[in-house]
Amino acid sequence: MDLEKKIAQLLGSLTIKEKVGQLFVLAFAGHDYEYAQHLIQTHHIGGFYITDDNAADLASAAKLANTLQQLAALRACDAPLILGVDQEGAWGILTQQTDLGPGNLALGKANDLALTYDMYRVFAQQMQSIGYNTLLSPCADVNADPKNPIIGQRAFGETAEHVASHVAAAVKGILSTDNFACAKHFPGHGDTHTDSHQALPVVNKSLNEMMQQDLLPFKRAIEAGVSMIMTSHINYPKIDAHYPATLSATILTTLLKEQLGFKGLIITDSMNMWAMRKNFSPVDAAVQALKAGAHLIMLSEEHYENSTTAYKEIQAQTIAGVIDAVQQGELGETLIDDILKHVLAYKYSYLKADAKAMTMSRDHCQKVAKHCAQKAVKVLRNTSGVWPLTSQSFVVAFVADPKGYDSLVNARGIGPNDPRSARDVICQSLNYGPAACSILSFEKLKKCLIGEKQIDENQTIVLITEDYPLPGEQFDLAQQQQRVQQAILRWGERVVVIAMRSDYELEQYPQLATYLCAYSSRACSAEYIAALIKGEKA
Repeated sequence: MDLEKKIAQLLGSLTIKEKVGQLFVLAFAGHDYEYAQHLIQTHHIGGFYITDDNAADLASAAKLANTLQQLAALRACDAPLILGVDQEGAWGILTQQTDLGPGNLALGKANDLALTYDMYRVFAQQMQSIGYNTLLSPCADVNADPKNPIIGQRAFGETAEHVASHVAAAVKGILSTDNFACAKHFPGHGDTHTDSHQALPVVNKSLNEMMQQDLLPFKRAIEAGVSMIMTSHINYPKIDAHYPATLSATILTTLLKEQLGFKGLIITDSMNMWAMRKNFSPVDAAVQALKAGAHLIMLSEEHYENSTTAYKEIQAQTIAGVIDAVQQGELGETLIDDILKHVLAYKYSYLKADAKAMTMSRDHCQKVAKHCAQKAVKVLRNTSGVWPLTSQSFVVAFVADPKGYDSLVNARGIGPNDPRSARDVICQSLNYGPAACSILSFEKLKKCLIGEKQIDENQTIVLITEDYPLPGEQFDLAQQQQRVQQAILRWGERVVVIAMRSDYELEQYPQLATYLCAYSSRACSAEYIAALIKGEKA
């Protein structure tokens, strides 16, 4: 039986409840596997958003994926589940057992499309080996405003053409495996001043401006064959005066499907983000998103208050509300059938329910990540000739307040960061062996900055700045800049700044003589920076 006929017969046999459930991608807290089973068997959902909270090591992740797919295969609609993960480099899961490389911004600065392809192929094969079949990546956002509070290191860069080329390479790397690739956040999140995890941003760009800038990476992703595109919870009043992108037929249907020619699956960003929750009821938002052209509704929870909020009830009520909208005629069953037909055609054609072993060795994957991290590091200023530090006396200090590290992986966020901060990796390396370096504590650094303690006048002061992509939160960037500025005033050309982050802070330091940037806070980048500080060959 050909696929089209199979899907037509299947649609004729499914109830409204079974059809609607397939259009939801949901999350569950921790190891509540009984509830996950309930979502599959009772609510007939089409997929899951998965984090380390659900499975914290490779073996348990593989077992979870296999169990979920086996349960789904027993349903009348036996299409494989979408098992989606934010495996995108700067964010990722199973960070200590997989190889995430330095992140997109570093890949963009390395500017080797073959490396970007290889890195994303590593992501996809490592996820495929445990049965996770959908990478919610790459970010196709352009850092048009480098001060935007949520994209940063998750973007490949600041110009549309540059980002577009790397997005296409990333998509091709993922699609070289049996995984779905998902470009996000359409039509672009890089020019916002608000984190949509917290509030509803507004971008006052015309469609023409968007076509020339933010939309180019999405066009290249579509040309590369991207499977899915994720919406953004952002208002574009010059394109749609009434609805944010996730709920806009003008943006999802007229622009994305018709003008850009996207034939794949449109999935919403999490409908539980505050941009949605503060402005729309869950049911109204889900109904409108489907009307607008979305194929899949994602409620990924992101562990927002899941211990205090009745998120299970919200999920059930949202699904029930969409079912009721169909039964009341607000959503036509023909529309639901058309959406589901499209979803099932993609699932049956491209998703594999069984996990396959990696064809790349772990050693090869680590080498790819290491190479990416090394190629990204740039010396952007060296006017006093202080760098490299070989044969010089120096001290190292980390400018970030240690309290900030508590937020790297916490219950509120999705756990996108490696628990090993750049500081931890560098300190461990610098303090190891006979050539251990002098490291100032944060408290001693503060006292030195105000003159209560002194640093030897012959010593170079190496200050390390950091940033981490935190959903709904901010690292202490402004305070770090103030401390660096104090240091430059006090010690002048003796100050070297090494950025385990973007270089967007550099404009704040016009008098700084020496500046290196890793464009990443990942462990592989920190390891290379530590080697450079010690004067070792990589």
